[in-house]
Amino acid sequence: MIASLGRAARFAGAAVLITAAALAQQALPRPQPYVVKDVRLEDRPDAPRVNLVLRDGRIERITKADEAPPANARAVDGKGWLATPAFVDAFTQVACATPTPVAEQDQPRSEAADVLVDMRDANRKGIQPAFRASEAFVLPKDKGRALREAGFGALLSAPSGQLLAGTSALATTRDAAARDVLLRADVFAHAAFRAGGSGYPGTLMGYVAQLRQFFLDVQRHSLLAQRYAAGKSGPRPAFDVDLEAAQRLTSKSQRLMCEAESAQDILRWIALGDELGLSVGIVGGREAFKVAGVLKERSIPVVLTLEWGDEPKDPSEKDKKGGAKKDKEGEEAKADGAQTPAKPEKKDAKADEKVLWSYEEPLEVRKERRRLWEERRDCAIALHKAGVEFSFGSADKGAAELVKKVRTLVEKGLPKDVALAALSTNGARLAGVDAHLGALRAGDDATFALWTAHPLVKGAKLGWLFVDGFPSEFEVKDEAESEGKPDEGVDASGVWAVELKSDQGVRPGTLDVKMAADGDVNGTYTTTTPGGDGERVIEVRGRVAGKTLTLKGAFSIGDVEVESSWKVELAGESFAGQVTSKGPWGENVSEASATRKPGQHEAHVEAGHGGCSDEHP
Repeated sequence: MIASLGRAARFAGAAVLITAAALAQQALPRPQPYVVKDVRLEDRPDAPRVNLVLRDGRIERITKADEAPPANARAVDGKGWLATPAFVDAFTQVACATPTPVAEQDQPRSEAADVLVDMRDANRKGIQPAFRASEAFVLPKDKGRALREAGFGALLSAPSGQLLAGTSALATTRDAAARDVLLRADVFAHAAFRAGGSGYPGTLMGYVAQLRQFFLDVQRHSLLAQRYAAGKSGPRPAFDVDLEAAQRLTSKSQRLMCEAESAQDILRWIALGDELGLSVGIVGGREAFKVAGVLKERSIPVVLTLEWGDEPKDPSEKDKKGGAKKDKEGEEAKADGAQTPAKPEKKDAKADEKVLWSYEEPLEVRKERRRLWEERRDCAIALHKAGVEFSFGSADKGAAELVKKVRTLVEKGLPKDVALAALSTNGARLAGVDAHLGALRAGDDATFALWTAHPLVKGAKLGWLFVDGFPSEFEVKDEAESEGKPDEGVDASGVWAVELKSDQGVRPGTLDVKMAADGDVNGTYTTTTPGGDGERVIEVRGRVAGKTLTLKGAFSIGDVEVESSWKVELAGESFAGQVTSKGPWGENVSEASATRKPGQHEAHVEAGHGGCSDEHP
């Protein structure tokens, strides 16, 4: 009897342990206490070193570096690196697929009726202010990873491409359910002079008329609702979620962020906002520098997406290089005491014939085109000088590309602290979360980055990123490895037909990449899914050093994350090497071989890619 009771107790105890283990696996992950030791908060080598104590996803306190850390906190060695607020992407379409509005929301008209003299009661082409990005928010794992790898801790996921596309949502970039990452469910309403679908409206004049009519309908809807609630005469107001949502705009309790690149469109939106009683902001802003005075005077916020357009060649570049080369040769000749006679040039009849039939635009035309492009590129610098506060958004171009372009602006004269604020503090303030995000203060959310140097200078590496207190560690390569340059004439740009051979067989794929002059490479690798019933597109990034191309990418198979690393040797129109895939099962190595598809390399170079420019498209 006693033995039976003992066995029963052991079985019960085992059941309790199994139940506890199962509950622990189902419990939501919580950020662990951390102490990030020995970091700088200022961009000075001699800046004081401090520790950041993190608890429950917040910065609990900031202490001196020599102060003893909490006993129960995990330690991270900051190595004296610079701690900065994580970047905020102030306008992106990541995680938000914008639906096309249903144009006809009233009864269809009889074809036998007379010609209409008025607009339809509810023609809503391009109009859907009730759409909420927060309700459709899905951040794919690879997109979230790419944002974190570029230093972004938050993003404003915004609908786009319609007259009134809907409302954006602000979220953090960590890998979790939408309910755990959304910071603000409704931030801005978004607008553009565009509308999907056929029929009226389809021109700029029609778009403006459609907006005017809609906001007149909003006013009438509000009046009818007031009269109906008061028991006065008049028809009952329709059930219309778009008219209800737009009342936040007419009351100015929500700002309308308007997509506009040209100075003329910026002024159109400002005038339309004044006419309709709306509070507006500008997104895009390629020519915002032309109306900087108006933006400053009206305190209109601007989110620059850095859409500069294709970079034209600098007509003076050859002269600059030639002058420098002549100066160097002259100095060498003086040092040698004699000048080496020039070698006679070999004549090429085919080349002479090609030159004979080629056309080159006049020099002044090329200079003017370059000048106008540089004006657009330097828009942020002009806005800063005019005192206009701005933020940066990637739109649909990718977070890494945005950071690269901001670094270019810093090289061209935008102060580092101004650029960093536009990538972090300003975006948080614009979205109304600066009490928790965009700075490093006790009580703020633990969403920050550790950089080996100022993040917007060449050579800076991201070592750690904390988002909501959850850490991501990144490999910081040696300077010599990361700064290697491509050999003369080596260019990885193009579309490559790839074969990966492993124990599991041969898998074909397509690698489409672009290489900048400094060797940075980005693009996509497309291959079939294991069952052969679809395609998987994987974003890849890396660089070329010498003739070696290294790439990294990641993708998901269900809930399983897989990382892939490429290391191949370029040999003209082919390459060969290895691709290593790493997952929960371990590593799988495939032999890689590829050939560049004819004409694809030239197409990339003519489009302004390849080694011709420091800018990606």
